[in-house]
Amino acid sequence: MNYSEILKKAWNIVWKHKILWLFGLLAGFALGGGQGLSYRFSSRDVSWHRWFDGGPKNFPMFGRMADFFRNLPTYAWFLLAAGIVICVLLVSLAAFFLREYGLGGLIKGSALTQDQPGEKIDFTAVHRALKPFYWRLVLLRLLVIFAEALIAGLLAFPIVIFIIGTLGVGLCCLIPFFILLIPVGWGARVLVHNASIALVDENLDVLQAIKRAWELTLQNFGPLLVLHLVLGIIRFVAGLIISVPFIAAALPLLLTLRASTAGITAAAGLISGLLFLLLLPLLLAALGLLNAYELTARVLAFRQLKEKSLAVPLGSQSLPREEIK
Repeated sequence: MNYSEILKKAWNIVWKHKILWLFGLLAGFALGGGQGLSYRFSSRDVSWHRWFDGGPKNFPMFGRMADFFRNLPTYAWFLLAAGIVICVLLVSLAAFFLREYGLGGLIKGSALTQDQPGEKIDFTAVHRALKPFYWRLVLLRLLVIFAEALIAGLLAFPIVIFIIGTLGVGLCCLIPFFILLIPVGWGARVLVHNASIALVDENLDVLQAIKRAWELTLQNFGPLLVLHLVLGIIRFVAGLIISVPFIAAALPLLLTLRASTAGITAAAGLISGLLFLLLLPLLLAALGLLNAYELTARVLAFRQLKEKSLAVPLGSQSLPREEIK
């Protein structure tokens, strides 16, 4: 596999066809896991009682809010909890479908840029080409989630029994097993990505796509694993670079946490918040670009390996032109 050619070509594609950034942003709802910065606040870092217990003196609004929540009846807390659970479920469901739409759009959009070289693709063209594959991608993702839950349950039960039976001593014996699971997880992620690409790029059914991905991944496991690690390093370095301006934006708030006056901390927090809002479009664009670049490179690698493979995908069929109109 020519890694430099794949990475360079992927960059040229995503830079020329910026519509792929949008699909990359949508795919980012579950692609690659959560990344970001966190800061842990404690009573030693900042005197939060100045904001709430001293609310009527320093910030009357906080005092009134605290009194309001203290006086809420029990049933109101149950209704509030139920509302939060429903909202979380709805948001998670929307994120799931948007993720699959973005993933399919990236795969099909990357394929279109190679099948139609020199032409500028737009959202309408990608959407039209994606429609025949969308629900198959959703079904594939549901099968993957079910398989993950099943394997996790089968592994967790004997591990917990073993740890309890050895009074925790057996946990040390399981460390090599946990380390071994890391490359296994990498291989599983490569397999899932290839299954999604095979489903869209070769117009396969779900089971046929899994079989095709299994064959291609086993035949080229080494090169695909190396590409996966290279893309992971690129994502890590890019994440560090993206985080720099956000760390700088948080400095006004972090530097005033120990201020004796709550007003100074509030003003610094307002400044940091405004800076975060100004940087938010940059963050979204960078995440969309990064996700589009990663998946485009995987599509290019899949196609390069497919051309060198002698195996013919079982069940592959040409997509009728009227179906994508």
